[in-house]
Amino acid sequence: MRRLAHLTAVVAAAAALAPALPASSAAALAAERAALPNESSRSDEDPPVIVDEITPRAVEEDSTVTITGQVNNTTDETVEEVTARLRYSPSPLGDRSELDAHAEGDTAQPPKVGPTVDLDEPLDPGATAKFELETDAEDLDLERFGVYPIAVDAVTGSGDDLGIQYTFLPYQGEGSGSDPVDIAWLWPLMDQPQRADDDTYLGEGLTNDLAPEGRLNELLAVGAQDGEVALDPPDPTATTPEDAAVAEEEAGDTQQSGEGGNDDSDAAGNAGDRVPITWTVDPGLLSDINRLTAEPYHVLEDPLAVSAESQPTAKTYDPSPEAASWIAQAREIIGDDSLISTPFASADIAALLRNGLENDAEAAMSLGDETVERVLERRADSAYAVPANGTMNQNTRDFFAEHGAERFILRDAAMPGQDWLGYTPTAQANFATEDDGSEGGSALVADSQLTSVLGTPSQGPGETALAQQRFAAETALISAEQTDTDRTILAAPPRDWDPGAEFAQDVLRSSEDLPWLNPVALDDVDEAGSESEDERRGLTYPEDESDKELNDSYLGKVKEVRREARLFNTVLEEGRDPFRPAILRMESASWRDEKALGNQARSLLDQAVTDSRGKIRIIEPEPVTLASKSGTIGVLVANDLEDETVTVHLSMFSTNSERLGIGEYQDTMEIGPGGKTTVYVPLNARVNGRTVLHLNLHNADGEPVSTEEAQIPVNATGMGTQALLISAGGALVLVVALAPRAMRKWVRSRSRAAPATSTEAGPDPAPENQAEAPQTMPHNDKSPSGERAHDTDAESSELSADADATAGADGTESGATGEVGEDENRDQ
Repeated sequence: MRRLAHLTAVVAAAAALAPALPASSAAALAAERAALPNESSRSDEDPPVIVDEITPRAVEEDSTVTITGQVNNTTDETVEEVTARLRYSPSPLGDRSELDAHAEGDTAQPPKVGPTVDLDEPLDPGATAKFELETDAEDLDLERFGVYPIAVDAVTGSGDDLGIQYTFLPYQGEGSGSDPVDIAWLWPLMDQPQRADDDTYLGEGLTNDLAPEGRLNELLAVGAQDGEVALDPPDPTATTPEDAAVAEEEAGDTQQSGEGGNDDSDAAGNAGDRVPITWTVDPGLLSDINRLTAEPYHVLEDPLAVSAESQPTAKTYDPSPEAASWIAQAREIIGDDSLISTPFASADIAALLRNGLENDAEAAMSLGDETVERVLERRADSAYAVPANGTMNQNTRDFFAEHGAERFILRDAAMPGQDWLGYTPTAQANFATEDDGSEGGSALVADSQLTSVLGTPSQGPGETALAQQRFAAETALISAEQTDTDRTILAAPPRDWDPGAEFAQDVLRSSEDLPWLNPVALDDVDEAGSESEDERRGLTYPEDESDKELNDSYLGKVKEVRREARLFNTVLEEGRDPFRPAILRMESASWRDEKALGNQARSLLDQAVTDSRGKIRIIEPEPVTLASKSGTIGVLVANDLEDETVTVHLSMFSTNSERLGIGEYQDTMEIGPGGKTTVYVPLNARVNGRTVLHLNLHNADGEPVSTEEAQIPVNATGMGTQALLISAGGALVLVVALAPRAMRKWVRSRSRAAPATSTEAGPDPAPENQAEAPQTMPHNDKSPSGERAHDTDAESSELSADADATAGADGTESGATGEVGEDENRDQ
């Protein structure tokens, strides 16, 4: 098939488009991821008896049964004469409950001993020896078609048991056995939410799952069912789109030339041999993977190591090439295969509807559809609904039906088989007819016991063979229960299925190879016929499932985060809701069983919303001094969000509006990502003094959006117009009052200076015919400056006093002068 033949080119394209990790960081990342524990990895101490393989899977009358394995000495002493042996029962198990009991070792050991093998050498402590047991099926005297309990154990020569493994031997017997049952496969690509906010991952789990041998990588490769598919890391040499184009062209040339044994005919043959599967995806997981490809991201080291109110430490990684490669290959491998999806992040629809969060339930559906189409570049089949945990109440069923669902994927707890039924009912079931006469839709019910079998550990030593035998035994016993009706088994592995690659490949291959199974596509499963309508009870919502729903307390806290996010959205461009996916992740049904991690994720999201609101802020202003009656200040508003344009309103009030008033200003502003703007605000100081202005940002409805209020201290020190006029008038009066006095003082100073100058120069000789000058200046009504005296009594008195003082002075000086003149006459 061409889409598989071109997979190599897709890998190259993904590598070309994915940012490359620096060598040092890539090595560090690989080392850190390798150091993380894997719950399914091999334990430090292997079990005493390991079964590696049992062949054939379906034993016929003429088959040779071969069992290979190994014995491990887990004691502290050397053991000798060790014998490995097969124990079996010649009677088949009666029902499926006996399968569980035997697998757990809760029944008596099989009574008969089959082939044995003695180990050649003693086993020292910690030593291992391989064995092989072989026998003809006819020597076991098995009765008929059915599942026979067997055990493989090891004993010492003294009769001490070293260990035992319990398993099964499906026996086809002579002839065709029972009629095959149809088996339809759901192939899950799901997990719990991996992020708190959009940039912060709750651990390394997702990046580990996308590694070459990671869970999601192997599920994708095994589901492709093509031996040529290997989800290796992207080629580091393909770093440009041009390199990817060359790789694709070379892959196309190779396909056309038939090199590598992968020509069109082989591809078509492989396509025909593929077991039909229905990919079941969680859009939330696709979103988590897609985020790894875009920008650097943060990974919390241990989110549960601190309280929900604290911030755990985190590391930052570059975009993941593995994630980019996985998405590219998922698009290619899934192609046009059957594809269904859960709501976004497997939202707990029942809990949301019960708590009045219908809008969130609607968003989970619409965002789920959009995410699948964006990441996988195709739509999921909306005719199928996948409720959380395979159960739903009537309100949930109606909700899904309103969104186009006609078939519901459930587990048998939601539609149990009738108590009187002695066999496993078929997967198809019809809902009761609605009150208006319309059909209520139908369900495809997964077998819970088979789901548990598929979830059996299959990666440790010997686990693969035991899991394979259990799957074969389980399906064989279902087939043997009722041989005269057509039935379908819906195989639905756990949502977080983590099988060993060999086991996952084997169950698909067994669906084709085992004679009692017939693989069918989900779309080809017919509606329930009249003969099977009464096999199951009606839609049932188990009480324990209702109790597991996200409770009111938890959802109440999510509502608080939701309100804060809604407030944040009100300043963004219309339709923007960046925290919607994160809030839906907090409403995932996964948190039913992970309450501590769910609470920590919610707390981290709450902080992220608060931090985002804090990035829309008023830059802290400096104190302002107003030196006049009025002035203008600039308020700087910043939008530190990297991807959002905001529209905010600035509000401002004065603590004392009588002292300091605020004029009109532009209070609405639009600020682009990372931008700043200045708002100029006029102020009017009526009284001097200190006043504080309080500033806040809010939305169009007046709700505050900034997390902190800003304050500007304003100190008014200037005078107003009225105060200036009063001061100027007072100064003028003072000048008018003091000017005459200053003038008189100046005149007196000049008058005193004149005689002093004459004395120093000596008296001028009098003219011969001129009479002698008088000794005193006659009094007159003129002031010394020649101005007319004031008419007021006060001024007259003052001027008279001044005149007298002047006359006295002049008389003295004259007297001195006169005295100097009498001496001269006397001398003459």
